[in-house]
Formats: sequence, C-alpha cells, structure tokens
Amino acid sequence: MINFPVLQRVKVSNFALYAGTDAQPGLDHCFVPGVNVIVGINGLGKTTLLTMLLRALSGAVDVPGDDELGDKRRRIVPVDRFWFRKRAPDDAVNAQVTIWFTLGDHHFEVTRSLANLDVVELSVDQQPFPASRGVEMEAAYREQVMTASGLSSFEDFVFLLRYIVFYLEDRRSLVWDAAAQGDVLGILVDELGERRGQYVELFNELLSKDSEYRNVHAVVYKRRKEFNKQTSTIEGGQLERLVQLIEERGKDMKALVARKNESAQTRDQLREQIENRRQEIHDGRSALATQLNSFYESFFPQLDSPARYLLAHFEAGAGCLVCGTQTPEATERVVAKLYMNTCPVCGSPIEKGHRPTNDPHAGEAIEHQRAAITAAEIDLAAMEQPLRDAEQDYSSAAAELVSITSQRISLEGQLKALGDNLPNVIERRNELNNTLLTFEAALNQLEVERIELAGKFRELTEAIDQEVRAVSGQIEQAFAKYIRGFLAEQCEIKYTPRVRRLGQRANTDLFTFPHFIPALTSGVHRNITTVREAGQSVSESQKEFIDLAFRMALLEFAAPSAPTMLILETPESSLDSVFVPRAADLLRRFATRSDNARETRLIASSNVNREQMIPALFGAYPDKRFYGQVVDETPSEMPPMIPVEERASHVLDLLTVAVPTRALERFRTAYEEERDQAIYPDVPQDSPQI
Repeated sequence: MINFPVLQRVKVSNFALYAGTDAQPGLDHCFVPGVNVIVGINGLGKTTLLTMLLRALSGAVDVPGDDELGDKRRRIVPVDRFWFRKRAPDDAVNAQVTIWFTLGDHHFEVTRSLANLDVVELSVDQQPFPASRGVEMEAAYREQVMTASGLSSFEDFVFLLRYIVFYLEDRRSLVWDAAAQGDVLGILVDELGERRGQYVELFNELLSKDSEYRNVHAVVYKRRKEFNKQTSTIEGGQLERLVQLIEERGKDMKALVARKNESAQTRDQLREQIENRRQEIHDGRSALATQLNSFYESFFPQLDSPARYLLAHFEAGAGCLVCGTQTPEATERVVAKLYMNTCPVCGSPIEKGHRPTNDPHAGEAIEHQRAAITAAEIDLAAMEQPLRDAEQDYSSAAAELVSITSQRISLEGQLKALGDNLPNVIERRNELNNTLLTFEAALNQLEVERIELAGKFRELTEAIDQEVRAVSGQIEQAFAKYIRGFLAEQCEIKYTPRVRRLGQRANTDLFTFPHFIPALTSGVHRNITTVREAGQSVSESQKEFIDLAFRMALLEFAAPSAPTMLILETPESSLDSVFVPRAADLLRRFATRSDNARETRLIASSNVNREQMIPALFGAYPDKRFYGQVVDETPSEMPPMIPVEERASHVLDLLTVAVPTRALERFRTAYEEERDQAIYPDVPQDSPQI
C-alpha cells in the first residue's frame, strides 16, 4: 500500500516574514488530526507558508512545466532554490524550516535551509543521520522517503504531492490533463512499484527515439538534396549498372515503406476497433448485471442485496466474485440450480420457489442483452488474428527495410572502388551517397528499436488499463460522493481510456492510457449529463471543484484505512453563499476519518473575511438551513462541531505570527474582531474564551 505524508508540526526560524512574538519568536505550530486552518489576510504569507511545506517535503524539484504534462519526459526538474531567499531582506542566510511528518509507520524530522533548500538535519524514527554535504543529505532523505512511502522512485513521490496532496494557487490540473491522470493512476494501482520503473524508462526511451528519429530524418533530407544536386551534373555510363542497381534498391525501399505504413494504418484501426469492442462488452456486462439484479429481486425476494449481486455478477458473465472462475460449465451449473429453485451454494430447496418478475419482458430483455454481448465477443475474437497478421507484416517490412539498406551500402562501396579514374565530382558524389545511406540505415535502425520498445511498453499500458478498469467503479463512487458537496448540478466521471501516440511523429503506435472524463448537467441540459472533454467547457469554479473532488476520491481509494493529507487554499471565493457550508462540511468530513485513518489532516488557508468558510470548517456555521447537506445526510450523521475550547489548536494565526502589513497595522482591531467572529461565531465577542 502507498503511504502518504501526514504533517504533524512545522517550525520556521530566522525568516523575516514570520517574526512571531516576544514570547515565541518565529513560527512553531502543531497540526492536529482533522481540520487545520491557516488564518490570515493578504500579504501575511499564507501562500508562502504552504509553498514552504511543499518544498520542505520535495526539496528544490518539481514536476516539469506549469501546463499539461503531455509528452514531457517523466522526470522531476529543478526549481528556483533561492525562491525564499529572495523574499527576505537578509537573504534568509540563517533561516530554516523544520517539519515533522509520518509516512506509514515511520516518523521523519527534516530541517532545510531556506537560503538554498538543502537538507541540514535529518532524523527518521528518532535516529539522526550524520551531518554531511547537502547532496548526500538529500540523497539519504530521498532514499528514506521511497522506502517509507512504498513508491518505486522519489519522482513518483513528487508527482503525488503535486497532483493529489497539494492544491495551491499554482495547482496542476488533473482531471483535464490526460497524461497526468495516466501517470497518477499508474502509480496508485502499481502498489509494489514492480512495473513503474520500467514504465517510466520505456516512456522516456520512446520519446528519445522519436526526437532522435526526427533529427536524423532532417539530416537525411538535407543530404538527399545535396546528393541530387551533385548527381545531376554527372555524365557517362561507367557507373550505369551500379547506379541502376542502387536505384532498384531505392524503389524496393520505397515499396517497403509504403507497405510498412499501410500495415501500421491497418494495425492501428484494428486496435481501435478492439478497444471499442472491449468497452462495449464491459458496458454490456455492467448493464446485464443491473438487469439481473432487478430480476432476482423479484425472482428471489428473500435474498438480500449482496446475494443478488453475487448471482447477477456470475450470470452476467463476469465470473464468480469469490474464486474468480469464469468457465461456461460453472455458469451453467449455477443457472440450472436457479431454475430448479435450488440454492446454488448449499443445494437446499428455495422455500418460496420462483415467481415471475413484475416485468413480463424482463427475461426477454436480459436475453437480448446477452445476445448483444455474445455478438460483441465474437467480433472481438474475429479481430485478433487480423491484428496479429498486421503486426507481423509491419515488423517483417521493417526488418526487410534494414536488409535492403545494407545491400545498398554494399553497392555504394563497389561504386567507390571505381572512383579512382573518375573526375573528382564523381568521388564527391559517392561520398555524399555513402553518407546519405549511413544516415538512412541509422534511421531504419532507430525505427526497428522503436518497434521493440513500443511492444514492451504496450504490454505495460494494457496491464495498467485493466487494473484501473477493475477499480474504476470505486473511484467513480467516491467522486460522486464528494462532488455533491461542491456542485448542485449532477456530475459524474466515467472511466474512458485515452488512445494516443507518443511523440510528434505521425503513423506511429497507439497506446492506451487510463483516464476518467467528467460529465455534468447544466441549465440547458437538466436531465442528462454531457461529457466535458476540456476544462474550457465548464466554469472556473466548476473546474476547481471537479478537480478537487477527484483528488479526494483518489486519496480515499488509495488509502481507505490509512491517514492521508490534503493541503489547499480554500476556494470560498468561487462559491455562492449556499454552497459555502456544503463545501466546508465536505472538507471536514474528509478530514474527520475514523479507525486507522483518524490521523488524517486537512490543512487549509483562508483569509479573514465574511465568506463564513472558517466557521463552516469548524462545524459552527451560524446558518443551519444548509447544514448537513453534503450527501443528503441528516445533521446527526455529520462530524461533530469542533468544541470552542479546542478550536485554538486547530488554528495557525498569521495575524499574530507574521510581520504585519500596513493594512494590519492600521486596522488590526477590526481584523482581529473578524478573526474571532470567524473562529468563535457561537461565542459572544466579550466572552473570556476568545
């Protein structure tokens, strides 16, 4: 299982922005389980502090780019390690940040210099590491993080921080970045990291081959132009035979290229059709299971929901949920017993017998559904051999292309042997031709290598697709639960894998990448959800909340019974007044987990304002009309309100810790009154508890 970092404490010393108080200089705060609110106003360093928490965990590296991940190589890239230094008048020479956090059962204490983000001190499970150079300390820290998190690389740790744990101003889109989704989902389903390292290596190699191929192709094009210009001036017939043979080999090469391209087109079309049939079968079986469940509800009314689900799942062709068998013989035995009113498990007679379903056509509809699935399976089976033939023809053409290229190089060698008695222009022509053929041979060799890499990579992507498909229902359900707290419109996500190429070349292999696509209703389409392929197809606030709900769903899926953490800048500015308590209740529900997940923490920054997000996060929202409506629960089912006497421990007050801005100096009394009203809306302002 993957372990997510859970912050317990942060301490910032000698950093000018967080001066602290006379009694307690600097910033030193413990994050408690549940909701933690960083309270401030503009200019007090809320974003700076959250960025500091990110860099304390990741160091001076980040995911590449601030837009879609796309076809960028899968690696972390350096960031400005002097970012905090530029924000301090003394260059943060002596400034440090220390964080205490857990990864599973392991406890970390890490101190970094804010002048350059080097690791200064490191302790794991109360065992300090000896001080050494920054590079060595960083390497030790990364190794310990990989071991404790259960991830295959530190790069994956940074990916999860950026795309799931942290939701900051410079947040990276996840829902509408198909490439980022593919990587994150691949990390989450590959719990032991057995395939992840190979996946990243092959992904990067394929991109390198694509770039190298395009570079060599540009050289070949240039050399070809020079060669054609040179040969246009040559006269005489001494080289006629060799030139003729070379031209014949050239025609052979063109024919092979055409054959290879045609095979590639046929292969890609078949792959796309196969994927469509697989999706059709998957959807058909899901629909059949639903119909069978309803059928059994009336057929065997004494059965409870789980029993009906087991029978429906088995008869739908998805196999036994206990042992996984999918053999026709097993299905036939179960169906026979059901029609004989005999329990398929113990063999006892079913007391009430079978009675017809309320819908007299239900059985007919089920058989039609079965027939549609069978037809799709037959189509799928019929496509397998043509696909193998197309792939074999493609590989054969590529191999023949390499052989023909070698023959052409040999002929050019003979041509050069005759060049001693020819004019210098002929010698130059031969040299140009040899160079050209060498590059063309290299070009074809690159293509052969790419084909081999693509085959290995496809095996991985198909395996990951199947694993994500198997758990897609869990993720879709978790998302549905969370999104209802943010949006009134009906919103859902559906697992719809993306088929795309890697690199910038056309007519290359297509690969399947896991991907969920959102769909939601609108004022125009009230009764049906429409797919939103791009982020521009929804409002900015909807985009934010769909992305946030997806992250929360992935955290719940990846760590259903373990503590997690979500760090965000609260989105109250994007909410209307009705949805402030709904969103806050939802965030509080995520943070208030039980059993082994009770150490989960939500760390949210919020301005002191009258949006009521802060009191709503504490469960103290004064307007109870919308309380407890996250997923239509009654108020008693919601997490309890944080008691007045405990709220101070849930607040990091930057009005007290940070160096005051001019606005705070001028209006401190008003700001502090607003802060107290936000934290303690249910306590009179003159109460000694404030």
